[in-house]
Amino acid sequence: MIDLDNLRALIAVRDHGTVIAASESLGFTPSAVSQQVKRLERQINAKLLERVGRRVLLTEHGRLLAEKGVALLGNLEELESLAQLPDAPIHGTLRIASFSTANRGLIAPLLARLGKVAPDLTLTLIELDPWDSLALVERGGAELAVVHNWSTVSLDVPASLTSTALCEDRVDVLVHRDHPLASRKEISPADLAGETWVSTPVGTICHEGLTQLFAGAGHRARIAYYDGDFSTHVAVVEHQAAIALLPRLGRDLLPSSVVAVPVVDPIPYRQVELAWRRSTTANPGLQLVRRQIESLVAESYDGREGARVGRELG
Repeated sequence: MIDLDNLRALIAVRDHGTVIAASESLGFTPSAVSQQVKRLERQINAKLLERVGRRVLLTEHGRLLAEKGVALLGNLEELESLAQLPDAPIHGTLRIASFSTANRGLIAPLLARLGKVAPDLTLTLIELDPWDSLALVERGGAELAVVHNWSTVSLDVPASLTSTALCEDRVDVLVHRDHPLASRKEISPADLAGETWVSTPVGTICHEGLTQLFAGAGHRARIAYYDGDFSTHVAVVEHQAAIALLPRLGRDLLPSSVVAVPVVDPIPYRQVELAWRRSTTANPGLQLVRRQIESLVAESYDGREGARVGRELG
């Protein structure tokens, strides 16, 4: 009989590329993960890993076992969800992968709510870019992803996941109050030619959203500074070193010297969504967390200009 924990260890090594990274994702020591894989090798009498430089790759036996194992664990996950009594107290652990502004604007208040309505349900949280969050949920490293895609950048949800739209999060340009555009009621990308920008790092979805905003304006954004923390962007604008493109969700109170100006032609926004594995749809803990997040969005953003509650995508 194959031990499921050993199988999960093999899948984690496949997904992360090293035993150390796999152990971090599972919450075990590298030694423990290595032992789990070795036990699995003994169980099936076949070599499952081979070392290539600093990384480890799965052998053909390992690749096939991991592939079938993912499907097996998904079926087991669905069965366990269906087996839970609907009126039983919700307990266990639910892992969320989310982006930073959603963590501030949604997940932080969610933690307080769950402490009252489901004190036996433990949440864990990891901050990731949306692409990475979807990948983590798809491979079983988290149960729920809070993600966003820009109006100019698509975010493809894997077929094994399903998603729900929460709201549209408008994005503004931040300028110093002494900037010539600070007095404008709205600005377009054409008005921003020649400006110096601060952006999130290359490869992030927000950086892609900034660069794509100017696709039809005949010029490129001149990005001089890169930082993943939006509070740094505000500080850079405050010191008149650059301008920034900042979403409204989770935005801190701006300094008096920084002005947020809406953008038009086109209007940039982020579609905020929840995504989870189809096999966990019936999980009571996941259902509760989804309802609470949707309630928070409805209370905080319904009716606010530039953000509205979403609907089921499928």
